[in-house]
Amino acid sequence: MADEKDLSSPNYYSTASGAVGTVMMVNAARKGPKWLRYLLYTFAAITALATTAGLIDKVTSVGSLPACDAQTTRDTLSDLNRDNKFNASKYNFIKSVGKTDSEVTCMASLALKGGGNVEYDYRIYKEGGSVKVKITEIRR
Repeated sequence: MADEKDLSSPNYYSTASGAVGTVMMVNAARKGPKWLRYLLYTFAAITALATTAGLIDKVTSVGSLPACDAQTTRDTLSDLNRDNKFNASKYNFIKSVGKTDSEVTCMASLALKGGGNVEYDYRIYKEGGSVKVKITEIRR
């Protein structure tokens, strides 16, 4: 049974696609009437600000402990669920049980495709230079 895994890295694809979208809007704004240029420049500025804010958030959270239901935690749990051969359809709930500076303790309920549920406790903690997720107890 696989019960421990390094936390998945954050997904930077949305940041890259935001930057590409901004460049495409600026290029499109160079051609066309004056009102369209101003409109597209405004949209490009808004997209650039949102992309920059998202990038800053991802960079500042590197090395910190994520929340129980953060996307990187869910991605890591999905890998562990697959390794443990849980045929999951969705999470019924994910909740935080406790939190300290060095560890976050969580509980999740997983609905199975064939019917039934699996509940498990897991913890998110730092070990060495990496952040890990470990399933501590499974209840069927």
